[in-house]
Amino acid sequence: MVKKTINSHYIVILCGGTGPRLWPLSRVERPKQFLNLFSENSLIKETFLRAKRIVPTKNIYLVTNVKYEAQIKNNLKGLALPQNILAEPQKKNTAMALLYASAAISQKDPSATITSFPSDHFISQLVNFDKDIKKSFKLAQNKAIVTLGIKPNSPSPSFGYISINSQNQVTGFIEKPSLLEAQKLIKKSSCFWNSGIYTFKIETLLEEFKLYAKEYLPLYNKLIDNLDHPRVVQKIYSLAPSLPIDTAISEKSKKLILIPASFNWNDIGEWKSIYEELPKIGNNFALLPKNQKFVEVNSKNCLLVSSPSKIIGLVDVNNLAIIDTPDALLICNIATDGSFHVRNLVTKIVSNLKLKHFFTGKHD
Repeated sequence: MVKKTINSHYIVILCGGTGPRLWPLSRVERPKQFLNLFSENSLIKETFLRAKRIVPTKNIYLVTNVKYEAQIKNNLKGLALPQNILAEPQKKNTAMALLYASAAISQKDPSATITSFPSDHFISQLVNFDKDIKKSFKLAQNKAIVTLGIKPNSPSPSFGYISINSQNQVTGFIEKPSLLEAQKLIKKSSCFWNSGIYTFKIETLLEEFKLYAKEYLPLYNKLIDNLDHPRVVQKIYSLAPSLPIDTAISEKSKKLILIPASFNWNDIGEWKSIYEELPKIGNNFALLPKNQKFVEVNSKNCLLVSSPSKIIGLVDVNNLAIIDTPDALLICNIATDGSFHVRNLVTKIVSNLKLKHFFTGKHD
């Protein structure tokens, strides 16, 4: 029985994003999932190793943009099976990514149960993580879509929130609320951060698409028949809507239940998140790399990212992320939601033809 459970469980790692809020370290050509932030391993490699604790390597699939396929193969050389790396011809968000993975896995095992999660989360207490994922697998056998919710420890406007009833059924989604609204939400025992981690049987997911986003079903059926034909897959993608799975299914589904996570989690979507998870020295300084040189006078609570060949001097500054790269420098506040708005800064950079290469890496 245990062997059957393991073999029918698959993990899909979503790894196609560009991570604009971690600019200037994260760029289009080398986004955040390929960065080594908390260990000698990249975020995507840490994610793969977590998945490998739960299912066999042959049951781990990765969905990425075609431009990152070579980087993933190189980053996970000797770990991931090349045939399990699914390269999307276009970015069409997570609903299409999950359908693509479901189509590939269903050819191998139509009765499969899938757990999907992003490639760029920070997770500790791995024994608890394993238990929560395995519990989700069991619940998903009853035609439930199971998500893991994170109990908020602060009123962060950077995350989406999920509310549940007394039976742990999801009753609502609140996407990136205002600070005032977030302060109200965290006082409720029934509200959790949205981790983006889902477990579902393929047949359950398809039933929900039929109910709430039926325009995807013809695309899924065409994918099933044409996975080995890249040009056809490209045409299918050109016809697909671009919706996150939350919008397409989760916010409407009556089958969604939430398990409160028992592990430590962080989204790693912005510099404030990285500051929170890195070890601190002195007056609460976090360093990346850990041998970064600095001298401070009357300063505290800063994240310093640069080259060990440089020294950073700080006088009378607090609560700053200072991110120095060879061609760009970012300074932002990490006591407020300042690092969340780095995305807005990147939008301004990309909209300027003379500056856009500082994120895209391409000169016009």
